[in-house]
Amino acid sequence: MSPESRGTVSSEILQRCLAVVLRPIARLCVRNAFPLKDIIEVLKGALIEASVSELRAGGQEISVSKIHVMSGVPRLEVSRIYVKGEDKSSGSNVIIRIINRWQQDERFLTRSGKPKVLSSEGLKSEFVELVTSVSLNLNPYTILFELERIGAVEKTPRGIRLRSRSYKTTDLQEGYQFLGEDVSDLIESVQKNLEGSESSPNHHIKTEFTNIPFAFLEEIRKWIEHEGANFHKKVRSYLARFDRDLSPRMKSVGGKTVRIALGSFSNTEEVIDRDSERKE
Repeated sequence: MSPESRGTVSSEILQRCLAVVLRPIARLCVRNAFPLKDIIEVLKGALIEASVSELRAGGQEISVSKIHVMSGVPRLEVSRIYVKGEDKSSGSNVIIRIINRWQQDERFLTRSGKPKVLSSEGLKSEFVELVTSVSLNLNPYTILFELERIGAVEKTPRGIRLRSRSYKTTDLQEGYQFLGEDVSDLIESVQKNLEGSESSPNHHIKTEFTNIPFAFLEEIRKWIEHEGANFHKKVRSYLARFDRDLSPRMKSVGGKTVRIALGSFSNTEEVIDRDSERKE
């Protein structure tokens, strides 16, 4: 859908939406001493990137002048910031793909459908085969080091065993990378639903309760974590049937491919009684 064919949102609605979206981002910046001038620099880059994406979607020629008009970023700044062909893929995505491949590809599963313990010695080992099935540009031993570092695998006398069915990180850089990617997917999903640009809507459901005793918080968190992991395992098994890399019968299906992302999260916070607070 070209930019011209899309309905525009009123400035008032957009301002209210941005205020809600930007509040947690502002808190993130304040807590990490990220000043306004750096925020503006990042915003310029994001506006330029969005303008280029819209021009490409409409099949239009990309130029500094068009980007300037669409984004409001000065021409000199557009020329300075805009660099075509920049690769923004993160290393964490590779780890996720390898773990998913291990759980879905029949070559790396037992007869009961569980991830196999993979041999890891030599260039023809099962682990090397797993890594190179994702990308030939990866160093299997570097990947193994990272998987061990994050606790996703362990070495056994029989080989490498997958310990974790999902990728969790405590690394700040990767964690904030995930945050940015998840927020981007959520905004795109909601926007497409509002535009009605898809024949069937994207999944967007939220469940919220506001009067649960604190004493049950830990029990509830563990239940959500367990059920969420099982849900994503079911989703991965279903989508793997349609993935060209994982399903042999899909290799003969022509046409373009699509990316499908399904995310989930939970958040807990103390409910503050504003009326009682004011009385005190």
